[in-house]
Amino acid sequence: MTKQTNRNTYIKQEYLPAKLTGKLQDCIFNNSKYQYPTKNNFLQCVSTIYYHQVTKGIGLNNYVPLGRNYWHTVYGGNYHEKVINPLLNEYHIIQSEEFEPRNITDKNALHLSGTKKGSVSIRYRINPDLLGDKYENITYIDKRTVLTALERMMFGDKEFIITGIPDMNFRVSIDHDKACKWVDSNAELICDEFLKTDYIKTIPDGLKIECKELIDKSGNWTYNTKYRSIKAAKIYAETRNKEFFYFKDTFYIADLQEFLKQRVQSLKYHYKQQIAQLGIIPIEEKRNPVTLRLYSQLTSFPSKILQFININNKTVVQLDLRTSQFLIFANLLNLYIGHGEHYLLSKFRQEKNLTYLKKLIGILNKFQPQLPNVGVNINDSTSGQYSLSDVTKFIRDVFFTDFYGVVQQELGLQERLLAKHVMFKLLFKKTNRPDELLSRLSQRYPVVMNIIADFKKPDVTKEKSDDNEDNRESNFSVFLQCIEGEIFVDNILHKLRDEGIPCFTRHDSIVVSSGSEGRSEEIAKQIFTDFGFKYNHTVEDKFWEAVDDDEIEFSDYMQWLIDENELNQAFYVGENVDDDKYEPNEYNDMDEEDIEILEKLREIGIREDYYGIVDTEFLEELTLLTFLNERQRNILYEDINNMHDGMSFFQDATNKLLRQLLGENDGISGMRL
Repeated sequence: MTKQTNRNTYIKQEYLPAKLTGKLQDCIFNNSKYQYPTKNNFLQCVSTIYYHQVTKGIGLNNYVPLGRNYWHTVYGGNYHEKVINPLLNEYHIIQSEEFEPRNITDKNALHLSGTKKGSVSIRYRINPDLLGDKYENITYIDKRTVLTALERMMFGDKEFIITGIPDMNFRVSIDHDKACKWVDSNAELICDEFLKTDYIKTIPDGLKIECKELIDKSGNWTYNTKYRSIKAAKIYAETRNKEFFYFKDTFYIADLQEFLKQRVQSLKYHYKQQIAQLGIIPIEEKRNPVTLRLYSQLTSFPSKILQFININNKTVVQLDLRTSQFLIFANLLNLYIGHGEHYLLSKFRQEKNLTYLKKLIGILNKFQPQLPNVGVNINDSTSGQYSLSDVTKFIRDVFFTDFYGVVQQELGLQERLLAKHVMFKLLFKKTNRPDELLSRLSQRYPVVMNIIADFKKPDVTKEKSDDNEDNRESNFSVFLQCIEGEIFVDNILHKLRDEGIPCFTRHDSIVVSSGSEGRSEEIAKQIFTDFGFKYNHTVEDKFWEAVDDDEIEFSDYMQWLIDENELNQAFYVGENVDDDKYEPNEYNDMDEEDIEILEKLREIGIREDYYGIVDTEFLEELTLLTFLNERQRNILYEDINNMHDGMSFFQDATNKLLRQLLGENDGISGMRL
């Protein structure tokens, strides 16, 4: 489907507070001095800020961590004059605040970000006077390709794809008043369930994690993202009289009581905003071009309040595929081992999946001597129980046991849900960073983990470009979700709709009207059988009572894992952008820790080869530089792993990166590794 056809099949719009849309209409869309691309840029910018404030839990009165480099990447070097300044100073639609002034003494160390002495981190929010509990749509001016805020954040320069699957005119309704009252009564309880204060006691001190520190300035909040070890984060929090804890899916450093106060209010607003959409906005199912999953208001609807949704005046039941992505991977391995590569390829039709599968098959062919000779019988729980192969053990653990329970025990974690979060973070992250928990898991599944690590290695022969999507074919998580998408969307959903069963997908789940679950389960099981796959499932008629991964599907780290880093490529909406001035992808400006790390590198100086001069510990420090993108971090991780394995040289890419960190060839701004 071409972009032109795709674009004309659905309306591009945003659902925002009515006061905000009124201000945008009056000041921007009815203003003749702006051309339609500029008007669309204003709407996209405002919607992006609003999305972060509401959906990502930062809070309506707080400031989003989207700094200069983020806006530069989206709108180009003139972003402030063309987009930010009118919204900020002329129309007062957004507001700004300066957080954490940084006193930088050596301006010669600043080749990388262009930060000047005394620079500050400026953050933005929607003017609180323009927010409220009444919402309405505002539509983009659609004269050529235009991206909504969600499309821009999730896909970069891509649009949703229309599915072509009929919805059979099923009607979705919700009791708005009852749902909102329930949210008010239960918001604190939900946040308490998300809070895991003891989790950090169960994981190794040396584990490097992504951590968000909440910054308070006169009652206004934002956060900075850092990479720290567990031990370093504990010490950092203690010296600042803050707490280090795990909430929902993320590590935080903050005043816990103030944090919970903010999150309770944010959760209430977010849930009520989601409730308000149902019955007002038509349900439009659009397909994610990256993962082949479906997206609609129902897909992202918080699982806790799905209990109030009715389809055709009936309550809903969810069919959940247990340990979905691991089950899919185990099935792919088992099909290859039992029937061979040609049989495996014959089961799929989506071009993206055939590309991914060919890459996997190439890796499995390489590991052939370490694979078992026979697959596991999906209908026999005793099949393979005496095998010494860790691949067979992995397949059996996924097929016949509670896989996350196995991981929980293996890693010594307190809860099964934490094991689930850890597995997503460890296995589906894009980097190959050495990791203590990952090493523990490798002791149980060494060949399986090596296969996954091999899959995630980017093809160094490919240059970064729009055509190869920045080596996205190396993203293991995206691969498994594309396979999942073909099974659930192209097969199960299509068949259910053909039979007139009211239903919608929630990634690895199907939600159907009460009374249809029996036939729906039969259809899903038959389709898995047709693929030659083992089908594990649970039927949940009260799935909202459990804190499940529905709540983490659209979290910060899941977006990072699933759809690549937001804005990981150099693409622009603004005009007259000088590509040579492209800045690295990072939300925060370079900080004091960055400066300290770079000073150590400056002492070494520019060299042709850094092997024998730079050790693994210093390479680890360099990976903590906040402005590096994941592609650059992966270059460093690769040689960290190589040195652990006894390699006696650095990759050319590593030496080149270290030289460019010192400003050679105009610094990182010209880097195209």
